[in-house]
Amino acid sequence: PQQSLLQALSLLGSDDWEKKEKGLVSIKHLAGSHSEVLLPRRHDICLAVISEVTNLRSKVSYSAIVTLGEFFATLKKDMDSEVDEVVRVILRMLCNSPEFVEKAASRTLGIMVENVTPARAMTALLDSGVKSRHAQVRKCAAELLLSLLEKIGVTELAGTARAGRLAHAAGTLAQDCHKDTRHYGQQMVKMLMNHQKCKMLLERSIPAHDL
Repeated sequence: PQQSLLQALSLLGSDDWEKKEKGLVSIKHLAGSHSEVLLPRRHDICLAVISEVTNLRSKVSYSAIVTLGEFFATLKKDMDSEVDEVVRVILRMLCNSPEFVEKAASRTLGIMVENVTPARAMTALLDSGVKSRHAQVRKCAAELLLSLLEKIGVTELAGTARAGRLAHAAGTLAQDCHKDTRHYGQQMVKMLMNHQKCKMLLERSIPAHDL
């Protein structure tokens, strides 16, 4: 496995896109079968894979996104420190990419939300997704934030520093121009309204007539 990893990283450094793709597929398999080999060099390997997400060859971009999904599925909370950068780069692929790349990006973000520490995922989505100019990115961020809120629970969220940020974001998303995004935002607002502290945070961050 150690030898395979070195070989895969060397392929990833190639200028030939087919070699890059081969390297990514190899790293993905290693993540699934020998994650202990990746762990000591997790950060460097993640950076190498992340840099291929924006590759102009959509096949390479797709392989990089799928590989990151495998990292989240197998390394789980060990990927917490990589979440911010991965979310920032993958959300960008939800606009103006071929459909199969967009689907892979959505799927990888879904796997990320399921496996890393919820608080890390929530912060990354609030930082990179909610204020995006692209409707598709806001929609994806809203859907994932709703699933995180359901996972964490309003009572637990109320006691954290993120509660105010999420309340503000939910209010903004609930008024989005995209109907799906509005739906996810409104669901979050409904859940937050059921908790006294979160209700106060909503009232503080959203003008009364909007609320």
